[in-house]
Amino acid sequence: MKKILIPILILLTISCKKDIVNLKQVSIDNIPQIKIDTTKPTINKVGFVIDTIWFKKNYPGFSIATHNGKGEGDFNKDGKKDLVVMFATNSEAKYLFQKDTSNRVVVGVFINHKTYFELDTNLVYSYLGGYSDISVADINSDSYLDIYQMTGYWEGSQYPKPTYYNNSGHGGMDSYVYLNDNNKSLKRYTLPIQNDAGSTTSIIFDNNKNGFSEIYLSSCLCYFEFNGNSFIRNELSLDKNFKNQSYNLRVITPKYAEKNIGMIFISENIFGESYFILKLENDKLIPKIKFKPKYPNSGPPQEIDIEDLDNDGKLEYIIPMWISENSNNTIPAIPYLMIVDENGNDVSNKYMDSELTNPLTYEQINWIGETWQTGFIYHTFADVDNDGIKEIFPASGVGYKKGNDTYYYKLIDGKYKLQFYHSGWLGDVHKSKGYINYKPFVDEKNGVNLFLTIEFDLYKSIFKTF
Repeated sequence: MKKILIPILILLTISCKKDIVNLKQVSIDNIPQIKIDTTKPTINKVGFVIDTIWFKKNYPGFSIATHNGKGEGDFNKDGKKDLVVMFATNSEAKYLFQKDTSNRVVVGVFINHKTYFELDTNLVYSYLGGYSDISVADINSDSYLDIYQMTGYWEGSQYPKPTYYNNSGHGGMDSYVYLNDNNKSLKRYTLPIQNDAGSTTSIIFDNNKNGFSEIYLSSCLCYFEFNGNSFIRNELSLDKNFKNQSYNLRVITPKYAEKNIGMIFISENIFGESYFILKLENDKLIPKIKFKPKYPNSGPPQEIDIEDLDNDGKLEYIIPMWISENSNNTIPAIPYLMIVDENGNDVSNKYMDSELTNPLTYEQINWIGETWQTGFIYHTFADVDNDGIKEIFPASGVGYKKGNDTYYYKLIDGKYKLQFYHSGWLGDVHKSKGYINYKPFVDEKNGVNLFLTIEFDLYKSIFKTF
C-alpha cells in the first residue's frame, strides 16, 4: 500500500504562560450574544478571551470562526468544566472540508463557568483540511488533561484531491494528540492514518488496565496507545457471529466506556434493519445484544447510557434513536428514546412515563441548530443533581418543550419522568435552513449552558444559566 503523504504541520507555539489565567467573574442570566471589542486584547472581557492584537499580527486575513469541534474537562482543577474550542479560518466555512489552497488555525481556548480564561493565546496549530471533533482525557495518567484532535475528513466528490491526501474515495487524514506538560505547554504527536475513513467519534479509556488510556475511534477497527515515547496503533478483530448466525456488521462505532462495564461499541446490520451492542474483550469485538429499532427508517444511535435501573443486577441499555423523514437532510429528524434489556427486548414502557415513549413532535423539540439535526445528541446524559443516575436531555441537549419551558428526563420511582430544566424556550424548529448551528456545552455542577456556534463567528455563541 502506497505510503500516505503526511501534511507538514508547523507547531506555532511562540511562548507559553506558566499558569492558567483566571479572569473577572461574571453572572449571565439571560442569553445575550457576547460582544467583544477586537481593537485591543480582551484581558478583562466576558466570554471568549483572545488576544486579538497578537492574533491579527500573526494571522492577517484570518477570521475567528469556530470549526466543528469541542472538548471539555477541568484543566485548572477548580471543580468547574473548561472548554476546548477549535477556531479561526481564512476561507469560506465548509462543514467538514476545505479547498486545497486554504487552511485553518486551531487555538486552545478554555472556558470556565463565571470565569472565562485561556491556557495560552500563543498555543496555535495550523493544518490543511477539515477536522471533526476533540476529545479531552488524561491519556498518560500524569494528572493533567490532554487533547485528542480526531482524524479529519476530505470530501472527495466535489473538490479535487489535495496534495497532502493519499487515500481512496471518501476518507480521512492524520489525527493528533497534544500531551499536557503541567498546563505550561502541549506537545504534539501525529497518529498517522492508513487506508481509513475520517472519524467523528472517539472514546479515550484504559480498557486493558495498564495505566495508559487507549484512543478508540470510529474510522477504523483499531486503537492507539501511548507507550511512554510514542503512540502505537493496535488492530482490533471483529466477531461477526451472534447466536451461531453470521451478520454483515457495519459502521462499528465506540459509544460507551465505564470501568465496571468496559468498552462498548454499536454496529448496524443491513442499513439499520437491526443493531448490535458489542463489547471489547482482549482486542476482540464480540456482539452481545441484538435489538431492532422501534420505528422504521431509524438512524443509528448517537449516544448510549448503561444503568441497572431496577437494581436487579441486570443492566438496561438507554439508546437515543431518530427517525429520518427524508434522505437529503432538509427537514428535522424525529428523535425518540429506546431502553432495551440484556436480551435486546424493548423495555421502554417499563422505565419511561407514557408521554416520553413516543417520538417527539416538532412542537416538543426544543431545537437550536441546523434544520435537520435534531435528536438526543451532543449533550444527552448528565448527572445534574449528583444522585448517581444520569438524567436524559432530548433534542440535541437543549431540552423537551412543554408549555414555554424546557424539561429533561429524570428517573423517579423507577421511571423516567419530566423534570424542569430551563425557563423559556430556546430555539425554533421551524427556522429556515442556514440558521446558525450550535453545540451545547454544559457545566452541570455549576449550572451553566454555553451554546457554541459551529462554522460561525465564535462571539455569537450563547451563554445561559439554569
